[in-house]
Amino acid sequence: MSVRSHSIEKSRAFLARSQEITIRCCQSHKRTPEMLAHGYPIFAQRAQGARFWDVDGNEYLDYLLGFGPILLGYDDPAVNAAIRRQIEEGTIYTTAHPKELEIAERLIALIPGAEMVGFFIGGSAATSAATRIARAYTDRDYIARCGYHGWHDWCISGAGVPKGVSELTLGFPYNDLDRLEDGLKQNPDKVACVIVETVQGTGPAEGFLQGVVDLAHQYGALAIFDEVKVGFRVAYGGGGEYCGVIPDLSAFGKACCNGYPGSFVAGKKEILSKCEGVWVGATFHCDLPSLVAMEAVIAEMKRRDGIAYQWKIGARLMEGINAACEEAGVPFRLVGLAPMPTPVVSDPPDERVMKMIRGALARGHYLHYAHPWFLSLSHTEADIESTIEAVSESLADLE
Repeated sequence: MSVRSHSIEKSRAFLARSQEITIRCCQSHKRTPEMLAHGYPIFAQRAQGARFWDVDGNEYLDYLLGFGPILLGYDDPAVNAAIRRQIEEGTIYTTAHPKELEIAERLIALIPGAEMVGFFIGGSAATSAATRIARAYTDRDYIARCGYHGWHDWCISGAGVPKGVSELTLGFPYNDLDRLEDGLKQNPDKVACVIVETVQGTGPAEGFLQGVVDLAHQYGALAIFDEVKVGFRVAYGGGGEYCGVIPDLSAFGKACCNGYPGSFVAGKKEILSKCEGVWVGATFHCDLPSLVAMEAVIAEMKRRDGIAYQWKIGARLMEGINAACEEAGVPFRLVGLAPMPTPVVSDPPDERVMKMIRGALARGHYLHYAHPWFLSLSHTEADIESTIEAVSESLADLE
């Protein structure tokens, strides 16, 4: 596989320009000098299938996919056709639209434990709506959380977040039920819900997710599964469905709309039918482009057996890259569930790892060294083999 010249000078120039006129913290995970220093492009120009082209004209086979939203592939024809049809009729109205009901019924039939559905924009809105509903339902203020749930005040501490708000959120480590129970015991009758990002790192230990639900209920709280990264990937219902565990509420986003910003909360009617007084409304909730994109995603995933395909190609990707890195003695491994392989590196990353990553970039393969990877239905089995070959050749360059 040839190593091409890999200029990212236009990305460099755009980054310098953006630092003068745009707020970095709005897209800090996509637009950083650190990523540029590692050889990553910062600005993309276009994308199609499983590939994108940066502003310098470099082509990449993409394993980050916009940080997870792209499931079928960029510029998917089925999604594009659905969007065009809807645009001709309108994208937002003064009143509700029947498509909301159609998609809600499909999701209820598709996701275990879903009895009612509410639509939002963005994963942060879905997780925040779920926690607000839980607070109203339980008449409690505290939240126990595990994982990343978005940018809103209840789940992020630091600059701009009132200390009093942060004090209402209790963190606990993934796969650690003892720490969760300690937090619940120390705050009796205060915790409204336990929210957990269902798949992190190597994935849930046996009994962890069921334990989260059981402990939440034991202490009078609701159990919420954050499936924003995982839904429609390891299973339609995410980690909960994969492990056979049904929470009270679940939050979904990212892949369900193949790049459109729709998200939703699904769960028990007993809870969601009693939240009429809870205000989680916004002008663009029930966004019609997102709803018709979701409809197309469900249809294409069913037609192409998309869940099984992600498992198949993800398993081969993990197997091939891990074997190559082990043989080369380079401390980089992919762990976790095959549709969402998670890199494991030292902190800071070993320089050999970063040289391998730069070698893959120069061969046209976009591999993130720290964030979970994602697969699309546009990744072919030949693409997977090509990526394994690119990693192997980049490792050979280290010798």
